[in-house]
Amino acid sequence: MNSITPTRPVSPAPLVNLADVDEFKSGVDQFKTGRWAEDRWKTFRLRFGIYEQRQKGQHMIRLKVPGGRLSTDQARTIAKANRELAGGAIHITTRQAIQLYFIELDNLSPLIEQLNVGDVTTREASGGTLRNTTACDHSGFCPNEKINAKDTADALARAWLRHPLVQHLPRKVKTAVSGCELDCGLTEIDDLGFIATTKDGNTGFRVMAGGGLGTHPRRAIEIFDFIAAQHLPVVQEAVARIHHRHSNRENKNRSRLKFLVKKFGADEFAKMVRIEFDQIVDYPSRPWQNLDANTDALMDEAPQRLLGPVLQPDGHTSVGIDIPLGIVSPEQLDAIADLADQAGAVELGLTRNQNIVALRLNSGLVEGFIKGVRRLGLDASGRKGALDDLVACFGTSTCAIGITDANALASEILDVQGEFSDLPHLKIRISGCHNSCGHHHIGDIGFHGIAKKIDGKPAPHYQLHLGGSPTEHAIAGPFVPARLAKDVLRVLLNDYRTSFDKSISVRDWAEALGKDGLNAIIDPVLNVTGRAKAELVFDLHDDQPFHPPETATGECAAGSVVADHLSDLAKVALENVRRATSVGKREDARAYANLALILPARRLLVIADENDSGDAEKVFAAVRRNLALDQKLLQSLNHAQGAVQKFKSENELASTESAIGEWQIEAERAVEDLILQARGLLAGAAQ
Repeated sequence: MNSITPTRPVSPAPLVNLADVDEFKSGVDQFKTGRWAEDRWKTFRLRFGIYEQRQKGQHMIRLKVPGGRLSTDQARTIAKANRELAGGAIHITTRQAIQLYFIELDNLSPLIEQLNVGDVTTREASGGTLRNTTACDHSGFCPNEKINAKDTADALARAWLRHPLVQHLPRKVKTAVSGCELDCGLTEIDDLGFIATTKDGNTGFRVMAGGGLGTHPRRAIEIFDFIAAQHLPVVQEAVARIHHRHSNRENKNRSRLKFLVKKFGADEFAKMVRIEFDQIVDYPSRPWQNLDANTDALMDEAPQRLLGPVLQPDGHTSVGIDIPLGIVSPEQLDAIADLADQAGAVELGLTRNQNIVALRLNSGLVEGFIKGVRRLGLDASGRKGALDDLVACFGTSTCAIGITDANALASEILDVQGEFSDLPHLKIRISGCHNSCGHHHIGDIGFHGIAKKIDGKPAPHYQLHLGGSPTEHAIAGPFVPARLAKDVLRVLLNDYRTSFDKSISVRDWAEALGKDGLNAIIDPVLNVTGRAKAELVFDLHDDQPFHPPETATGECAAGSVVADHLSDLAKVALENVRRATSVGKREDARAYANLALILPARRLLVIADENDSGDAEKVFAAVRRNLALDQKLLQSLNHAQGAVQKFKSENELASTESAIGEWQIEAERAVEDLILQARGLLAGAAQ
């Protein structure tokens, strides 16, 4: 191993900061006392990983677990918090995170506190932020790995956590890391991806961007063919700056990075990011930590799905535990942590197909570990079935925008998997709506929930997707009523079994059949009459009338309703005054100083419902006109403008920063006054 030494300061930020607890408690108080409207509370709680569920008054909370890396103590913290303050099971997601459900408003603050005290954060697990950074499932023990992807994911998460640049992005940014060119980390399907590689004897990363699934699936494009590890936070910053500058804040359904790639074209988008990178690469960057390069890395074939014991080169053994549908009880998670400790494991890992791995066990204790897991009703033997690689989101069981109960369909498929034990391993992926939380585009067979009518009545359906992979998204197939989806899968798999040799892929089989051939196979299942047809308006395991969701836009697409992003960018601009000055870029520093002045003014006009002409002089004139009675605000503005005009060299930096900082604080206070005044909680603007 050799060390990749950064040129940046080595002082990584902690994932957990107990100040988050006080901030969250304050936000809850603002909402409960009516000082914050519902939409403002929403954008706030989302940055703490909290969604409203389909069930009125209940919340889901997502925990941020970079790279899926979880200590056994953290696992026990999560189990205890779920048992005491949430309801239902613990859910492992396709992004190596954990979700807890059925949490009442009054339990949110105690839950946040209990998690943070136990070294678990929810910060920026949702909202317009840099979401949980995922890593290869085999990271830490794969012989192909050039750089530990989990270490990289952890460093990336710490680099920008809580920073104003990434608190209110136009839309979320999902990041994935792969430890080698085989790309088991699935960077093709995420907004930003880093693939460890070598060039001219150096180890670094290839950079991908603009991938995504959902309604408009798109493969990521290459931005850099090689970049040094210490420059990864600079890439994140460059992408965030482009995102802020060009993405659509009005239509959140069109504001992921993939839409910028579509808008500008792959070559132009990549060029924009590279230019932005070059402009800031010399600035002082975010704290970074050393990453070790494995100079003995192999370049073998991709590892198989991680189930059961996997012997490592150092003599230890890692063990993959099959967690059906990613659902585990708090008692099971507690017990897994205990068993892992007893077997000498260094940590647990969460996988992108919703399982748990115990890493680096003492090989002599592996058999006892596997037996202990079996006593929990789970399997860690490595037994594989054709349909047990089954991933599903929770769908309508909890999700406000779910259309179908994806979990119910997945459960039914698990019940019949024994019928297809002779088939090769297949990836089944199920999403309760178009958003692809269940990754239906990249499964051998995928389903996504959709509403269609039967005899004029809305009914839950699934669209099939066949032969997908991260590099080649699935072929869109027919629509089938939700209650017939399992039987449709049965007849398709029977045809797949009998029509071709087992070595043929699902994609080749589906393409050979074509649309007409597929329809011919499933038509006998769909031709139901009488009572059976009448029941097709119900979802699986449900006897309530079906109603499509009121909106297809999830809470994670919520906008910055009080223009928080302008305040964020003003703080960033002020920070950039110092950064640019420190490297002698005086013109850049002056430009940032002016930006740090005008952005708070623009936010004041947004809150005051005034037109923003775009001209700086007119913007400041409008602020003076609308807030003429707020003398403290205007004095701070005048002082800051004077300081910026005098700002010529590093000698004036401190006084300029101080004056702009005072103006930004006063602008924040005036914004709050205007909001409270509009809500009838303040008699008038500050005098």
